[in-house]
Amino acid sequence: MNKDEMIKRSLQDLLKENEIEIKENEEVVDIELSKIIPNPFQPRKHFDKEALKELSDSIRMNGVLQPIIVKKISNGYLLVAGERRCRASEMAEFKTIPAIIRDYNNQYLAEIALLENIQREDLTIVEEAKAYKNVIDAMDLTHLELANKIGKSRSYVSNALGILSLPEEVIDEINEGNITMGHARSLSKLKDKDRIIKIAQTVIEKKLTVRDIEQLVKKEKKKKQIKRSQINVEFQKDLYETKDHLINKLNLKNEVKVSSNKLIITFNNKEELDRLKSLLEGE
Repeated sequence: MNKDEMIKRSLQDLLKENEIEIKENEEVVDIELSKIIPNPFQPRKHFDKEALKELSDSIRMNGVLQPIIVKKISNGYLLVAGERRCRASEMAEFKTIPAIIRDYNNQYLAEIALLENIQREDLTIVEEAKAYKNVIDAMDLTHLELANKIGKSRSYVSNALGILSLPEEVIDEINEGNITMGHARSLSKLKDKDRIIKIAQTVIEKKLTVRDIEQLVKKEKKKKQIKRSQINVEFQKDLYETKDHLINKLNLKNEVKVSSNKLIITFNNKEELDRLKSLLEGE
């Protein structure tokens, strides 16, 4: 399946394709849990312990009602869909789990792992962002193409991906629920790692609102602009002083020009160039 075909399929199309329904030539088989390898494209890294325990209790009483989907590989089975059921079954001390074996390529595995989680249970914003990145990398999609596929706006996808640029310390706080998507989006607009961490700590300690942090970020940017402007003024002043110094020392016939952050010297003859070389060597 080529990229264009993958892009055209919407979220609902993909979910419909992967409803747990036994197709012709397929059967549900019991597979040893020890032989199942997690999907490397699985975005979820944090699982609600209480929710898993409830699912585990249900499985212990009623069994696994919905089979998982796996792909046969050389050293076992690669999990395509159903990681929560696998984890809960292990908690219930089951040795096997009902499964349907299907053959998918890596692009499809990445997409299904993302879409299964979007459909069934909210990811943390960090897991969601990592999932988006996995699909974008695997399928060579633009932010807009992915947004259209999952029914989100391009800005939503871009803002989510921007969170991955934050320092690990801040990402940990996001995963813990101490910093919201709104806070994270504002923090991702800053470049200074230490400053981002400091502001994030302030957000947690003082329980700042998203509006508060937006104002803080604006102040930070304004300070940088003022500082940059001051540096530029000083730099320009130094350039013109250097220009006057060269004119006086070299006795040049052509004017020394200042252009942005450059000094432009046009030599009329070799003697003028030699005078500059002598001046530099003397210094």
